[in-house]
Amino acid sequence: MEFFVVIPASGSGVRFGSGIPKQFHKFGNREILFHTLDKFLSCKKVNSIYLSLHPDYLRKKSFLDKLSGSVKPLVISRGGATRQESVYRSLLKIKCKSTDRIIIHDAVRPFVSGKLIDRLISVSKREDCVIPGLELHDTIKRIDRKGYVRETIARETLRSVQTPQVFRYDKLMKAFELAFRGNYTCTDEASLMEKAGFKVKIIEGETSNIKITTRKDVKIK
Repeated sequence: MEFFVVIPASGSGVRFGSGIPKQFHKFGNREILFHTLDKFLSCKKVNSIYLSLHPDYLRKKSFLDKLSGSVKPLVISRGGATRQESVYRSLLKIKCKSTDRIIIHDAVRPFVSGKLIDRLISVSKREDCVIPGLELHDTIKRIDRKGYVRETIARETLRSVQTPQVFRYDKLMKAFELAFRGNYTCTDEASLMEKAGFKVKIIEGETSNIKITTRKDVKIK
C-alpha cells in the first residue's frame, strides 16, 4: 500500500482580503504553501505529492523554480474552477493501485503535525476513509432565515472536521464520478464519500491544525 498526497492550492482566498491568494503570503520567511508542503515532504510514508495551481502561478518561473528542488516527486497540475475540480485533476495524474491511499490536505493548514499524519495513515490501512475532527465545546443553535432560534442541537454527536483526509483510491474516484454524473459539489472529499454511500471514520484532530482564513489567524507578511 502506497500513499499519495494531493494539495489543492489554486483558490483565490477572497475572505483573506488581499491582492494575492493566502497560500502565497509569507509566514516567517516562506510562503504558507511551502510550510504545508514540508510536512509531507518529511513524511517517509508518502510516495509523491500532487499540487494544483492557478494558471497565473503556472506561468511564474520564479515560483516554479522554488518547487523544482523537492526531495520527493512533485507533480503540478492546472487548478479548476472549484476545489472539487482541482482535486480531481490531480487524481487523474496519479498512477497507483486501486487499494493505495490518497491523502488530501488544505494548502493553508501549515500547522498539521507529523504525529497526526502518521495516525491517519495508520488508521487508513483498515478504513476506506478516515478524517480528523474536533469535539465542539460551544452550544450550537439552529436558526431560521430571520435569525430566530429553532432548536438547540446536541453537540455530543457533532465534530468540526479538518484535513488531512485519507481515502482508498478506487472508492474516492467512484465518489467523484458520482458527483460529476449527479452534478453536485461538496465542500470536502469526505462529503463526497458520504453521498456515495461509503463509511467515513473520524479520529481526534488537533486544535493547532487550524485553517488560515483571515489575517487574524496568524501574523502574516
